[in-house]
Formats: sequence, C-alpha cells, structure tokens
Amino acid sequence: MDTKTDPTAVLAFDVGATNLRSAWVASDGSVAGRQSVPTPRGDPDALVEAIRSEALRRLDEAQRGTLALGLAIAGFTDSRRGKLHRSPCMFVENVDLVAPLRDALDVPIRLVNDVSSAAWSESRAAQCDELLAVFIGTGIGTGFVCNGKLVEGFHGMAGEGGQVVYRHGETSPNLSPPGSFSAFMGGDAMAARARDAGLDVDTAGVIAAARTGQPVARAILDDAIAGMERMVHTLAALFDPERIVLGGSVIENCPELFEAAQRRADPHPLAPDLTPIAIDHARLGGDAGIIGAALLARELAS
Repeated sequence: MDTKTDPTAVLAFDVGATNLRSAWVASDGSVAGRQSVPTPRGDPDALVEAIRSEALRRLDEAQRGTLALGLAIAGFTDSRRGKLHRSPCMFVENVDLVAPLRDALDVPIRLVNDVSSAAWSESRAAQCDELLAVFIGTGIGTGFVCNGKLVEGFHGMAGEGGQVVYRHGETSPNLSPPGSFSAFMGGDAMAARARDAGLDVDTAGVIAAARTGQPVARAILDDAIAGMERMVHTLAALFDPERIVLGGSVIENCPELFEAAQRRADPHPLAPDLTPIAIDHARLGGDAGIIGAALLARELAS
C-alpha cells in the first residue's frame, strides 16, 4: 500500500502500556507503515499530546489527510462519550480523549477498547458474526461480537470478562477486583503472586518454573489454568459464540492455557448434537487492534 496515493487508507493507533503504535490500514485490512513510540504513563495530558503529535506527524509524513482516525486503547473506554474511564496499565483515569484530538485533527475519531477492537477485526477476518476473543498479556481482555455487531455496552465497558469474580475471599495484587479472573491469569498478577510468595521471577519465569515442578510456581499456573477453564466456559455459556479466538503474550507462551480453553469451551453439555465451538489462535497477531480500530473508524466516514 502506498500511503501517499491510497485515498481509502485510514490512520489507526493501538495504545498499550509500553508502546503507542500506529499504521495505515486500507479498506481490505492490509496494513502499511507501522511505527511505534513509547507510551507516556501516569499523565493524562501527556498521553493525549503524544497521540495528537504522532497523528499530525504521520499525516504530514504521508502528505495527505485521513478519512477517520481509529484509536484502540488498553483500558476501560467509553466510545459514546469519547473518554477513557481508566487504564490501570497506563496509570491514568477520567481522560477526555476524543474531543481534543478531534479539534486538533478535524476528522471523525472512533475510540474502542483494544481487545474489543481485536475481536472486531478477528471476526471480520474469519467472516464470523458470533465471536468471543480472549487476550491475556499483562492483564486479561475479552471482546464480543454478537449478531455481527461489536458489544460495547452503555458505558463502553461490556465484555470485561477478566473483572468477573472467580474466587471469593482472595486478594488481588493489582487493580483488578479481589478474586477476579484477572487476579489469577494476567501476566502481571501471576508475577506479583510469585513475588509475594518469595519467588523472584517474571511471568515467563513463573511458567518455566512451574514446568519444572517448583511448588509455588506450579500452584500459580494451576490457578491460571483452572481460571481459564472457568472463564471460557462461563463466557461461552452466556454468549454462545461460533468461534473463540485466543491471543496475547501469555497465551502464546503457555499452551496449557489454550488447552484449558479447549477442554471447557462447550457450554451445552445437555445438547451434544450442537456444532462444537471452534477454538483458534488469533490470526492477526499484533495488528488485530489497529485493524479493528481502522475498520470501525471507516464506518464513521461512510
């Protein structure tokens, strides 16, 4: 794709805890011109300014405008009101994102949670109108497409499966609700639980140590596996998807979690004649959030 000549390309961003990534996305979902800069953390004004300045730089670089701007962001987003309620991984809350960016760029802007955005792009890639996406990296994100529409909810916070309580009475090592799935299965939470128990390892270290039989690490991984089984079964029973896609760095490095999802994805044990739910790895990789944001933004321009 030549970003200087393709008038259909949309500029999109995927803003995570570490990197603020941007790219041009054509109407067929092809991606070009991927770039990345560090994400400011702990400062709402700096976050808005980083997105604004990077968007202006990308537009100037391409010597063209954009039909719309897609903005996928790691956090609890409110697409109706253009706000970021909270991003635990970026340490910001109550950020008015869309209005200042729209004033600066003078284009329609589509704000969406990063995993909801990934769910939308994965559903379009698979031509599937009933899809559940589960991504586990530093935290847990889930996204839902039902009847060919992205489920976002009144506050834009629908589908936050990681926030559902899994085990009552358990404390949380992060900002997730005590005892929630995120407190057991997110990468940061697994590493924090290990440190609290005196094991000085990161998430990959927890997984590696568990495979050697180290007791603390094994217990943490077993909790994550059991949590994965329970969460996937619960969400599948609620939404009855045709397909479940799994992604994120923790799932990619821990096939035990993928296998746990496969074991418990059937929500209808009393109806064995139903077509089984397909379980797949996310096919769009790191581009899923950017592509989804661009596809959703394009709808604003049509």
